[in-house]
Amino acid sequence: MSAHRIPRAALVAYGACWLAVAGLVAVVIRLQVPDPSELLRDVADRRAVWIGANALLIAMQPLLMVGAPFLARDVGQRSEAAADAVRGLGALAAAILAMSGVFHGVLGAHLADQVTAGALDPDLVRSATVVHALGDTCWFVGLGALSALTAVTSAAWWRSTGRPRRRTARLGAVAVVCGLLQFGWFVDHAFGLFAAPGTLLQAVWLGAASAATTDRPPVTAVEAPTR
Repeated sequence: MSAHRIPRAALVAYGACWLAVAGLVAVVIRLQVPDPSELLRDVADRRAVWIGANALLIAMQPLLMVGAPFLARDVGQRSEAAADAVRGLGALAAAILAMSGVFHGVLGAHLADQVTAGALDPDLVRSATVVHALGDTCWFVGLGALSALTAVTSAAWWRSTGRPRRRTARLGAVAVVCGLLQFGWFVDHAFGLFAAPGTLLQAVWLGAASAATTDRPPVTAVEAPTR
């Protein structure tokens, strides 16, 4: 069991970092959806917080690379295809979320420092728009991959006779729904309201998944035959 302490701790730590990144970003943008010029000024006012959030987003990804294979081994006791999907989705989420941190870090480190009290240079705003768009695209792809990882793992545990797995599967289903609803942001920014509960549920699910994973195969519930 001691060999599993590291991946279990990695999943819990990843969930905690997920919350921390979201909280730091919320502080910078003041829980609003700014346009590129407003975002530049917000980031310029709190550059250290913004850069710290994105540095953490990059640095936390090895935790997922440690934790995802641990979940995959557990899921693989029922379905090798599901295990492969968990490993692949974990790798995709880690890589693309790190790229989101890079793009948004560039926004803070190299563009926000050019903000002045007067009108912003149109070229600066255009550059910020492109960099921010790339960062957001990577963020949503990574969010989708993490939600898919949660969905695959939860589906594998849905009918398990182990109570921790069943509870975690239900929690995962709610987390996935909240995560997917965030994509409505592209249609209406009001869907951004799902970011807070989605982030919290995803973090809680990671901790619950760490606790629910055991060395025993997840036995599927079998109904008694009827006469």
